[in-house]
Amino acid sequence: MTLTQTQATLKRPLNSAPFQPSIASLHSTRIAELDALTANLDIPQLQKFFVQNKLNSEELTTYYLWRILNFDEHKLNSVTELNPDALLIARQLDAERAAGHLHGPLHGTVVLFKDNIGTGDQMHTTAGARALQTAQCDRDAFIVQKLRAAGAVILGKTAMTEWANWVSDAMPDGFSAVGGQVKNAHGSGLPVSGSSTGSAAAVAANFASFAIGTETWGSLTSPAVAHGVVTLKPTLGLISRDRIIPITDAQDTAGPFTRNVIDLALVMNAIVGVDVNDDATRLVNETSSAFASAFDQGLTPNAARGMRIGLLPATPDNEALHHAVAAVLHAVGAIVVTLPTLPNLSEDVVTAFFEICYYGFKTGVDGYLANTGAPIPTLDDIVAFNQQDAADRIPYGQTYLEKSARTTLTPDTYAAAVQRVRDTAQKQIDALLATHSVDLLAGVNTALGSIVNYPGAGYPAAVLPIGFHANGKPAGMMLVGTVLDDARLIRASYAIEQYVGPLSPPDLTHWK
Repeated sequence: MTLTQTQATLKRPLNSAPFQPSIASLHSTRIAELDALTANLDIPQLQKFFVQNKLNSEELTTYYLWRILNFDEHKLNSVTELNPDALLIARQLDAERAAGHLHGPLHGTVVLFKDNIGTGDQMHTTAGARALQTAQCDRDAFIVQKLRAAGAVILGKTAMTEWANWVSDAMPDGFSAVGGQVKNAHGSGLPVSGSSTGSAAAVAANFASFAIGTETWGSLTSPAVAHGVVTLKPTLGLISRDRIIPITDAQDTAGPFTRNVIDLALVMNAIVGVDVNDDATRLVNETSSAFASAFDQGLTPNAARGMRIGLLPATPDNEALHHAVAAVLHAVGAIVVTLPTLPNLSEDVVTAFFEICYYGFKTGVDGYLANTGAPIPTLDDIVAFNQQDAADRIPYGQTYLEKSARTTLTPDTYAAAVQRVRDTAQKQIDALLATHSVDLLAGVNTALGSIVNYPGAGYPAAVLPIGFHANGKPAGMMLVGTVLDDARLIRASYAIEQYVGPLSPPDLTHWK
C-alpha cells in the first residue's frame, strides 16, 4: 500500500518545553565551539574537558538537545521522546563532580535508549507500536540501572523498526507507527537497515555520547554499517535482557552504538553483569569474572598483530571493499587467511529461526506486558487493537504478529528447537575457526551474518566503519568470534580503527 505523507512522517512530537530556557541561553558562537569540540570526541577526551572546566554535563546535554530539535524532529526522526528530567540529572552529576564524587569513566556522558528498553521514569516504552503509545515501564531495565549508576544522563528514547522488525516483511526498516520513518544522517536516500535504526542514526548525528540498541539477528550490526558507527553484538548473557521488550530470549541481547572503539569498551565495562532477572547472565558472567572492567584493557595500535583472521572471499559486488578490508588487516599486522567460499545459510536454518521467534515473541511479549502493567495485556489483544484501524496502526500488515499469536510450539519443543539451532550454529563457527587455525572471522559489511549464524550461536560480532562507498554510503567490516571473544574483538577493532582513522561525521546543515 502507498502511505500518505502524514503517515510516512508521523511521530510523537518532542516535548522541548522543559529545556527551552537552557537552549535559549546557548549562543550561536558557543554552539560553533561545541561543534568543533565534540566532533570525533571520545569519552576519555570528554572527561578531560570536564576536568579542565571547558565543558560540563549540563551544557553537553543542552547542546545535544539543541541538535536534536534542529536536525532530528521531522527530519532524521531518530529520537521519539526526550526525558524531561535530563537537565536535572546532568546538574546533579555536575554537582557530584564538584564535590569530588565520581561514578566512573562515564560520569556526565549522555545516552539514548532504543524504545523497547524500559525506563522507570516519565518516558514511555513503546517498541514503536501504537498499542503501547501510552505505556510506561514499571521500573528501569537492568541495563538502565547500570548506566544510571555509572553516571550517564538518560536523554531520551530512539525510534526503531516497530516491534524490532517483527511485524511484517513488507514493513521498511526504520518505520514504526509511533516513530514514523528514520532517515540516514549521511544521506536521506541511503538505507537505515535493521531495527535499532534510531539509535545508530542518533550516534552518527552526534545527538548523544552513545546509544543502546538491541539485536535478535542483525539489528545492531546492520544499522552500525549503514550509519557508519561502531557496535558490538555481545556474547549472549553478558548483558541482561530484563525489562526489554523481546523477540526471543534464545537470541536477544542489548548492545552499544558509539563513534569509536574506546567508547564501546567503556560502555561495555558499565553494562555487563549478573542479573537475577535473567538467568543467561548468571551462566556467562559467573564464569567470566575476568571481564569486569576489562574491555578497555590492551587497546593498542598493535593489538591485532599476529592475530590470524579468516576473511570471507570476495564476491563480484564487494570485490573492491574486500581488497580494502584485506589491506587494512595486513596493515595492522594480522595474518589474513582467505576462507573457502561458503554457502548462505540454509532454508532449514531460516525456518527454524522464524519458528523460534514466533513462540519466543508470543511468550516474551505476554510476559513483559503482564509484568509491567501495560495498557494492553496480551499479544492477542494487540493484534485485535491493530485490526481496528489498520491503515494507521499497521499500514504494512502484521503477518509476524498474527503468526506469533497462533504459534503451536510448546515450551518443550521450543527449548529443543533453540538448543538444536544453538548447537549447530556453534559447531559451524567453531569448526571454521579450528579448521583454518584462525582467531576471528572477518567479512565486508555484514556478509558474515548471512553465512555464519553468530546470533543463533549466541556468539559475539563487532562492526566498525572503514570509509565510504562512491555514493556516500558508509562502508564497514564485521568481525565474529567464539563465545566470550568480546574483548578480543574489541582489541582487534581498536587496532583497525587506529589505522583507518575516524569516519568523517555527516554534514547535517542540509537537514536544518
